[in-house]
Amino acid sequence: MGIRDAWIEKRAASMNGGPRNFSQMHFARQGVITEEMEYVAKREKIEPELVRSEVARGRAIIPANIHHKSLEPMGIGVAFFCKINANIGNSATTSNVDEELEKLHRAVHYGSDTVMDLSTGGDIPMIRKAIIDASPVPIGTVPIYEALSRVRRAEDLNLNVMLEVIEEQAEQGVDYMTIHAGVLREFLPLVRNRITGIVSRGGALLAQWMSFNKAQNFLYENFDAICKIFQKHDVSFSLGDGLRPGCLADASDEAQFAELRVLGELTKKAWEYDVQVMIEGPGHIPLDQIELQVKKENELCYEAPFYTLGPLVTDIAPGYDHITSAIGAAMIGWHGASMLCYVTPKEHLGLPNADDVRQGVIAYKIAAHAADVARHRPGARDRDDALSYARFLFDWNKQFELSLDPETARAMHDETLPDDFYKEAKFCSMCGPKFCSMNATQIAEIYQGFDQKDREQKFTQLLAKVAKP
Repeated sequence: MGIRDAWIEKRAASMNGGPRNFSQMHFARQGVITEEMEYVAKREKIEPELVRSEVARGRAIIPANIHHKSLEPMGIGVAFFCKINANIGNSATTSNVDEELEKLHRAVHYGSDTVMDLSTGGDIPMIRKAIIDASPVPIGTVPIYEALSRVRRAEDLNLNVMLEVIEEQAEQGVDYMTIHAGVLREFLPLVRNRITGIVSRGGALLAQWMSFNKAQNFLYENFDAICKIFQKHDVSFSLGDGLRPGCLADASDEAQFAELRVLGELTKKAWEYDVQVMIEGPGHIPLDQIELQVKKENELCYEAPFYTLGPLVTDIAPGYDHITSAIGAAMIGWHGASMLCYVTPKEHLGLPNADDVRQGVIAYKIAAHAADVARHRPGARDRDDALSYARFLFDWNKQFELSLDPETARAMHDETLPDDFYKEAKFCSMCGPKFCSMNATQIAEIYQGFDQKDREQKFTQLLAKVAKP
């Protein structure tokens, strides 16, 4: 039994055979504060009514498929803390279910708020079921990947196959799905002058299909049918940016914003069914265009939560794109993005392994936290201040404990000063015992007649605040 089973059973009973709509937006618009909303409010340390009102207006979502038994509800929206997503999943040639479960474990352990299974090979439903069953965080997918595995070639894709896959994934417990319904046939000529063309796999596959069949995007034309499936299971849309820029030169072009306008149209259509929506955002954007991206999304998509890949702010650092993108992620989070999709060091180079996942998640936890601090979210800086007190007071163990990656922090300290004696030392190996500025400051304050009791008391108070759930 999952924590939500009794909640969902009670909700189903209250419908009395009426229309089957389990979406959080549906209940929020009826004025109902669901147990999921209360759970999110506790995690965010805000009032449940604020959660309900944000979900009702479409400015926040709670991705929570009724079949995801192990889920611990979480919220994505500008009024909440900035979230991060980790992508996992195998390819047709690499990885297996055990490796994907290890990636899931790493992602959740280091703080990923959601995980997307982007598997494109092997027994995709089996891998996905194992991931959903093991995951306490929402799971997202891109259903066109599995649909492609059921036809001989991309040109043979059709609506029936797509709806079959979407329904099966919804019944399995997928919490949100990327649907590339905004890539329209008339937009394809707009990418001809780009350096990198279409870099979204889903967007490129649909471009191939539309060009061959000389027909409009069947996901766009049949969007209502997808909405009806989503409302039954409470699946959220992650409206895909199939024409996102794949390099700095292609950023903020006509193709990208043409698709964004259509995503706004589709957002309003989904809301007619009380289906939750977030909007996927660009991958490669120069620093000076990041604020523009958020303003355009808010304007064209009615403030639906913005979920961005990075963005990467330079193209010249393969092997370090967890860094190039975390810079952009912190900036776009500051300007109002609600969730940041991580990039690993393997971006553009290969399928990430478990350690790449760890590095990507840590980089993005830093970016999301920096954004929360910059947005002055209540309590966001408490952990920073507590760690700073621990650093000044030479409480090494608390400094490790409060860090995003305690194992790495401890290992780096212990590389040169491993003995337990040095956990009490008023210096590290950088300055040694005679040149530590904070130790010298403390000695100077003693000469002035001050002591550390005031700092120690504030440190204790901050630790109590940070420890609260």
